Amino acid sequence: MELSALAIRVARTPGLGMLPQVTSQVLRLVDNPNASPRQIGALIERDAGLASKLLKSANSAYYGAPGKIKTVSQAISVMGLSAVRSVVVGQAYQQMTSVRGASKRFDRLAFWQHSLATATAARVLAKLKGWRDPEEAFLAGLLHDAGRLVIDRFLPNELDQILNLSVERVIPLRDAEREVLGYTHVEVGDLLGEQWNLPEGMRTPLRRHHEDVSYDECPLGCLIHAANVLAHQAGFALGAPVLYELPPVVKQSLGIPDAQYEGLKQAIVQEVVRVQEALRI
Repeated sequence: MELSALAIRVARTPGLGMLPQVTSQVLRLVDNPNASPRQIGALIERDAGLASKLLKSANSAYYGAPGKIKTVSQAISVMGLSAVRSVVVGQAYQQMTSVRGASKRFDRLAFWQHSLATATAARVLAKLKGWRDPEEAFLAGLLHDAGRLVIDRFLPNELDQILNLSVERVIPLRDAEREVLGYTHVEVGDLLGEQWNLPEGMRTPLRRHHEDVSYDECPLGCLIHAANVLAHQAGFALGAPVLYELPPVVKQSLGIPDAQYEGLKQAIVQEVVRVQEALRI
């Protein structure tokens, strides 16, 4: 299927797979400088299930106040708006990935774990670099491969071919995608970002997370590229066991000493466990 035809299918599919209405509204409100925490709390409280999940997350050891948070407003105060956004989207995204897709070979649990590991690595790297909003990096990392869920939905047979090709020739999934489809999950993910009305600041790193971009040129794109490589190297891989390395421009612009690199991978594995507990996965 040509990308233009897939774009039409995506556009004509209401509520494509994820981002319930409340989730989309929370995303927009958090990115609105005129929105107040009270407005966001009131919106979350309209969804009893979401409010309950947020309270469980706020009361996890990850946020340092286990058992003490009783209301959504308290949760927002303790966690901060950006962290609330990450939890809300993380819950919705995890639910989407837990539903079995059409492909016979696509492992959605492995996909979710890789997405979470990339998000966690992105947050760690963002803090190291002093990025203004580490939770924004977490969210971009979480959604960086979302296009693969669309491929699973509309092109399951082709996805099976992609997975087979990746393993048989020991090549990255992205290379196999381009060979089978003529495009990759990156372009498909951008279609999805448009469908979900993601802010442009979020869509740009999703478009560029496989490019060899410096931190100065595209901070989030650089962070997500590095986080994706770190997730693979830490054991949260997709496709064939390809050797992933940081491109020199990415590594140099992030300024990560070699001595710190191995420790970073170990820290990411430990952090993924903590985040899973915070999200109640």
